[in-house]
Amino acid sequence: MNVVSADDLFIPDIAVLRVPGGGRTAMDIGHAVLLGEIVSSGNRRKGVIDRPREYAAVGVPFFLRVDLRNRAPTIALFELVSGEYRLLAAAAAGSDFAMREPFEFAIDPAELLDEEGPPDMTSASSAAVSAAAEEPQVGEEG
Repeated sequence: MNVVSADDLFIPDIAVLRVPGGGRTAMDIGHAVLLGEIVSSGNRRKGVIDRPREYAAVGVPFFLRVDLRNRAPTIALFELVSGEYRLLAAAAAGSDFAMREPFEFAIDPAELLDEEGPPDMTSASSAAVSAAAEEPQVGEEG
């Protein structure tokens, strides 16, 4: 689902809206409850810096980042507080990601892999959780 804000068109990887899309290809961003980006090595800036900043500026209440850059995928949920996203929940492969807002959902990020993860993901998981918990970098350029 595409979302429109004034003259800007966003194509989030994940969109949870307050109203049904009804077969439309685009909705006003004001209907967005949660928008999410799946980060890969080719789009780090978009998923970590640009989109969180843009979504926060227009008041999207929740931002979800799914980071697939490592063999230990991570998920992080952020809530908009005073114009900035603050971390609510984060987890890496081998542990449980659980969120209660804006709806209840739980998953082990390892389930996002198309293949089995490495036999021992303990050390990779702790490093990946730290990376997932990285606050959206609103002011960073480059």
